[in-house]
Amino acid sequence: MTKQSNEKIAGFVNSLDFIALDIETTGLDNEKDEIIEIAALRFSKGQVADKFQSFVRPSKQVPKFIQHLTRISTDDLREAPSLDTVLMQLGEFVQDKTIVGHNIGFDLGFINRQLINKNLSPLQNTRWDTLELSRIYLPYTLDHSLNSVCNFMDIELTDAHRADADATATGELMLALAAHIANHYSLLTNARLYQLCKQAQIEHLIGDFLYKLVEWQRKNLGAAKLSPPPNDKVNVVEHVVENNKKVVMEDFFGIGGLLHKQFENYEFREGQLQMSKLVKQAFTDNKHLAVEAGTGVGKSFAYLVPAIGHTLESEGSVVISTNTKNLQEQLFFKDLPLLRDILPQSFKAVLVKGRENYICQRRWEAILREQTEGLSPWEARSLLYLFVWKLQTLSGDVSENSSFDRKRSSFFWRKINSDRYSCMGRRCPKANDCYVMSLRKNIETASLVVANHSLLLADLLNDNSTLGPYTHLIVDEAHNLPASAASHLGIEISNAELTNNFNQLAYGAKKRSGFLAQTQQNLNKAIITDAAKNHATQVIKMLNEDVDNLKDASTELFNEISLRLQSDHSYGKLRIKNVADFPAMFTKLNTLIKHYKQLMKDLQALQNIYSTFNPKQIHGYVETVDNLTATYKRFSEMEQKLLTIQNPNLEDYALWLSSDYSPDRKNPNSSISYAPVEVSGLLNNLLYSNIESIVFTSATLAIRGSFKYFHNQSGLSLIEEDKLQSEIVDSPFDYNTQSKLMISSFLPEHKDKFFMNQALSCLQQILGATDVGTMMLFTSYKDLNTVYDHLSEELYKKGRPFFAQGKVGTRTSILDEFKRHQNAVLLGTNSFWEGVDIQGESLSLLILFKLPFLVPSEPIVEAYIDKLEREGKDSFMHYMLPNALLRLRQGFGRLIRSKTDRGVVLIMDSRVTNKRYGRFFKEVLPTKSLELKSELELLNEITAFFSKS
Repeated sequence: MTKQSNEKIAGFVNSLDFIALDIETTGLDNEKDEIIEIAALRFSKGQVADKFQSFVRPSKQVPKFIQHLTRISTDDLREAPSLDTVLMQLGEFVQDKTIVGHNIGFDLGFINRQLINKNLSPLQNTRWDTLELSRIYLPYTLDHSLNSVCNFMDIELTDAHRADADATATGELMLALAAHIANHYSLLTNARLYQLCKQAQIEHLIGDFLYKLVEWQRKNLGAAKLSPPPNDKVNVVEHVVENNKKVVMEDFFGIGGLLHKQFENYEFREGQLQMSKLVKQAFTDNKHLAVEAGTGVGKSFAYLVPAIGHTLESEGSVVISTNTKNLQEQLFFKDLPLLRDILPQSFKAVLVKGRENYICQRRWEAILREQTEGLSPWEARSLLYLFVWKLQTLSGDVSENSSFDRKRSSFFWRKINSDRYSCMGRRCPKANDCYVMSLRKNIETASLVVANHSLLLADLLNDNSTLGPYTHLIVDEAHNLPASAASHLGIEISNAELTNNFNQLAYGAKKRSGFLAQTQQNLNKAIITDAAKNHATQVIKMLNEDVDNLKDASTELFNEISLRLQSDHSYGKLRIKNVADFPAMFTKLNTLIKHYKQLMKDLQALQNIYSTFNPKQIHGYVETVDNLTATYKRFSEMEQKLLTIQNPNLEDYALWLSSDYSPDRKNPNSSISYAPVEVSGLLNNLLYSNIESIVFTSATLAIRGSFKYFHNQSGLSLIEEDKLQSEIVDSPFDYNTQSKLMISSFLPEHKDKFFMNQALSCLQQILGATDVGTMMLFTSYKDLNTVYDHLSEELYKKGRPFFAQGKVGTRTSILDEFKRHQNAVLLGTNSFWEGVDIQGESLSLLILFKLPFLVPSEPIVEAYIDKLEREGKDSFMHYMLPNALLRLRQGFGRLIRSKTDRGVVLIMDSRVTNKRYGRFFKEVLPTKSLELKSELELLNEITAFFSKS
């Protein structure tokens, strides 16, 4: 970009004249909730030229949650002007200027609703929505909240959720976005996006800005080539060393070693060295290793370094599988780049996800050609959120793209993603540019392949078609492997999935879209006999009827499931223990299968007809035949799944129905699940028997020094004893010095009707007596919400930051906010019990509200309990208790994350004291417990601990 071009862009940005608007409300419903603050700032010549801000006096009490979020108190609003007055002042301030907002539809929705209610004209000003612009042009932000986008664009937002601060940040964001777009995206790109926004029917949100931009570019920059911003989201990390040196583990991890030389404040960790030797020996001896690495050991480096060394010696690859995307990306974007700077050894690491995550170049280009023809408004909007990302992506992995919601846009994504059924392989005209083929080539030459449990298990069922052949495997977060296997080695069928499959054949008004419509269009233009054309047309007509029948049958089946779940008061899940108890459902399932069989018959007939045609006489013949073959395979596999559910094995598998039924939902959102109750035998046959050496690691594998439970659950108990080694590598932390474990023995048991009131009183007293970073972990949203409602007002009065899962923000965003403070309070459920790393004073008090037992009515849990009891085993001692013990260890591990951390863990479940099994919970934790007999004693102990800190 030349200096002259930069000056022109600055001139364009400075020419923008608009009002940045934000409001604060008592809720999200503009028909019931009220406005409590409005702010509007006029931006002219790149600066704030004028400002309007006012509180608004509400007619009802402001919820405590909103007071806490916005820090707007009742006192602030008591003397505020009425809404009528503020709206009149706002209208005078705004006049006919363009209005800019972050999710402007929300703000103007509230304002215009109030104007209409008062028989006044709504604001019809031109609007620009920074939320929509960020979704289109910033696909690599964490998310698209105002706070996240401002962080991404280096804009300071110091007082979020106050109208004046948010309006200021929104105006600055609009200017920054305008400069960013004009700098990086060409006239051709922006013109195409403008057309797409019209097709998506969101022209009223961003159309005026895009039109203004395109016209400016046409006059000032013309067809100048612009480069999208650089993208560091790669899926290959490569380190090339001319003369590879053998690395002895002591020389890398020891005092004075390579790691020590790299980091000035390096602390030698005996456990890390010990684990690295264990991994190296297991790979050398071709044995399996289960190694529990306590928190702080540094297990990632402890297995990566010997794994890299092994690949050099064996010239093979090592697959590393994690349970979560977070750890997968930590390995790839943090740990491996660090090793690249330290290791005197070559390695090539590849980040791999399931094939369905990658976009297909051929299908992408086909959809772009369809842009002005067959796309619905919703599909055009999905395309908008992919377009800029597609210009930037190096990997083709859509999970990079925070703008695109694969769940909401699943139908559209299935039209463009890489699909094993429709892949043309090397015959594809885009084979040289294919993300999946490129990935597979990299896998073939990689030393490390970083995958996840989901892909690992799916690949086992598909003959290692993605990961290729490998002999050595590391399973991190291995305690999650059995549960992941139960999920991925089973079946789930939903109405949404079936409808997506049907729509790929035919959808839209008069079935003008889909594979059958495209086939008919090509057939109409074919140079073949009328008899042949009529024959094929008749079969296509029959297939369209089959699709109608299947859609009707699927809707009836899943409506029946939704109604059955509703009538049984099953809270969204219902296990089928006896097929005879569900006659209506299985009758409708039989009807669906009957129509599937007819579809398969007609697809085969069309395939047979096409086999008689001359390929040169029909446009798109090869693609049509490939699609027919792919469609037949896809529907055949689904038919097999339906047949399995039609005749289930209820001894060894759990079969259940689930739904989040809503009476205003057009289509039933229900599903059928079928999963193995025990996965030990499956994992042994699919994995352990076929891989020479596997390392299983986690911070929580053993219970009181024994791996028995993990071995039984995972199937490691089925392999030969001399093939498996199990070791515990202790944490370097001094838990007795750094932490204190307290148990509120005085509270009633959790089922007691007095438990909740006493627990709430206790929590209120604790938070009143302390001012430290506090996290509370729950086993249900019900308990979390009860505690949240009770504590909100008190914490608001004290001005303490307060966050809760499911209230505002994503898990990642509320954790980031929590870490910014040293006295915040955070409430979390299941996903916060593990994978949360908060170091320092941001977390000093960890409260475990109840012991983390599995819910016995959960279908897979209930089925396993039934199986154990049929075998004459005590399900509590064999399953429920050991699972809760491991889960408790995971929760406890959230507190101490470094050698300088100090804090208290409080377990508010008196069963630890009062039940015979309670001693096991104390024994599995790494510090001595203190059982408190009264609330006063508890408060004295907690305050004494923090007064010493």
